[in-house]
Amino acid sequence: MQFVEAVREGDTATMAETSRKGIELLPDDPTWHFNLACSLAYFKDQEPALDELEKAIDLGFRNADQIASDRDLARLKTNPRFKELVDYAREMARRPIMLGPMANCPATGIFGKPVTMGEQNFAWDFDLGCFVAQLQLTDEGKTTGNTGDLYFNRDAAHSTINLESYPGLTPVKLDAEGRERGMDLNAPNMLFPYPVFGNCSRAFTQGPYWRSLPRSLLTAESYRLGLMLKLYLTNQVWVFPAACDSAGGKYGDVFQSVCPYFLVSEGQSWSDQYYLKAALECSRSFRPEVKAEILKRGALAPTIQKLVRSSLHSVTNEAAYLSAKAHPTALPPGGLDLARMKAAAKAMTVAEIPPIAGIKVTTPPVKNPESIPECTYATGLAWAFILRAPDETREFYIKAHGAKEFAFSCVHGECQIEQLAKDAAKVTVKRSSLSPTSRVDVAVFGRNPGTGWGAPSFVSFSAVDPSAPYSDPVLTILKE
Repeated sequence: MQFVEAVREGDTATMAETSRKGIELLPDDPTWHFNLACSLAYFKDQEPALDELEKAIDLGFRNADQIASDRDLARLKTNPRFKELVDYAREMARRPIMLGPMANCPATGIFGKPVTMGEQNFAWDFDLGCFVAQLQLTDEGKTTGNTGDLYFNRDAAHSTINLESYPGLTPVKLDAEGRERGMDLNAPNMLFPYPVFGNCSRAFTQGPYWRSLPRSLLTAESYRLGLMLKLYLTNQVWVFPAACDSAGGKYGDVFQSVCPYFLVSEGQSWSDQYYLKAALECSRSFRPEVKAEILKRGALAPTIQKLVRSSLHSVTNEAAYLSAKAHPTALPPGGLDLARMKAAAKAMTVAEIPPIAGIKVTTPPVKNPESIPECTYATGLAWAFILRAPDETREFYIKAHGAKEFAFSCVHGECQIEQLAKDAAKVTVKRSSLSPTSRVDVAVFGRNPGTGWGAPSFVSFSAVDPSAPYSDPVLTILKE
């Protein structure tokens, strides 16, 4: 209160004195150092003010815009060092705070035992738009089953697995404050230093924008797919139910695209557990040296995608894996030959770890009366298009990378594929074959000498139609 009154009265001496007393009580508090900088800025010698401002930034006061526009600091703006400190604050805002009460510190624990994490254990990554977990786990001299794997549930324990079935698996939960903020709900938004297996049996059930979590990520929340790609390539395996969006729903399959960044199970709540458990079985079936190499490459999720899809009951050979049989919109209940899947994981060698096929898509320009971009998302392993131009025949060119050999296959709907080179293909799509509930998916696979075909990357094509029984309102533009 004394500081506020001094500010109102313009009493800079009292402002400085009060700030110093605050620093005596809380020497690492960034706000008091910032207040002292504001106080000292009125004095002739500017260096002490700049020194305190730098301390405030180091301790966590990193709002560069606020620093640059603060009226108390206006006298410092002509000082070259002030501009340097504003730039420094902007740069440091992207980094974890290492000093003072706002500093991040790692949560610690033992593999196989529950770990609770709070805000002090997370740093925010502005570039990725996600939390980065600070976590250090140790073992008790023995490794069993899923030792080293984390389990994170994001539906408030609505669909949790029986942890006793997976020795060594470490459940991670948030503290009461994190749960109150909803930080453990819906789409994942945290990077961890260990492999993560997670699920979320939630859906948006009310209003015209009803949809499952995976369909939301592919439409209304497609901005999150860049992060989902990052999680996919940093050893995070996620499973979500399709709810009412797949073939068994009122309107049938209303997904207008697919991607490999998560597994989608057919059915409602708890249907995700079957495939999450299968993924955990894969993880604990790998030989130690193979799993270590998979994790080093960030290839756990793609490798499990391959093992799960190739172990469906209807997928008994390589040709079937490259066909629609292995790549339904949602994976069927009880659809796996679990013994075959675990045997394949156990038999895999380092030399047999499959590659990941990256893709890029181009298409000749067309006249689009709606003037709405047809590409709804473009990420490293998944692209999607809503064909809005009236042209009946459309051509798209896919360029693949990341492997020695590639295969291009239509796994949903009908299209023509012409492989132009070992790493390139032309896809021809008929506009009349598409509707809000009838799309085309092209899967791209890569393999190297000695490996099988890897996990699919996808390019999806669909259309919207306001007159159809259902046309996703997120993607459909209604005419007045």
